[in-house]
Amino acid sequence: MNMKKTYYIVFAFCLSVLVACGSNNEETIDTLSQESLVDSIDSLDLSLREDLKIDTAKSNKMIAWCLEYANRFPEDSLAPVYMLKSAQIQINGGNFEQGLATLDSIIELYPGFEDVAICQYLKGQAYEQNQEYEKAREAYTLFVTNYPDHYLAPDTRKMLPLVGLSPEEQLQKVLDSKKKK
Repeated sequence: MNMKKTYYIVFAFCLSVLVACGSNNEETIDTLSQESLVDSIDSLDLSLREDLKIDTAKSNKMIAWCLEYANRFPEDSLAPVYMLKSAQIQINGGNFEQGLATLDSIIELYPGFEDVAICQYLKGQAYEQNQEYEKAREAYTLFVTNYPDHYLAPDTRKMLPLVGLSPEEQLQKVLDSKKKK
């Protein structure tokens, strides 16, 4: 997917969430200052972390706010951080396509972002959770190829042959590899 198309997908999703969530507050998201938006995101993030169960409305609001911040302040160092938060919420909520599009946007728009390797790794996890095992293997392989010294790379190399196998098949494969050694 090219960068423009990915950006527009993420932007369109952000707008749809904004419309769906609405706001009873006098100040709307598009009128918040950068500082107020950061404070709102941080406060909502804390609230989401404290919740014992997933609150869909809060999650959607967090996604919208994070993506709004990234759209309004793309040069700010928090833009990819907030995009990553939104991707994680999207994926954890089962919205794999949007989460993957957000991760792709981060990778394409912010190649120098300190957690760009994590974004590539999370793509593998998202594909795996969505039972797209071939794409998961491709994403994990790209991760270990591009980031061989990353702290997750050794474990990723070990688990790569197990992607898509049932727990019983995974156990058998591990036992078989131990026998060979």
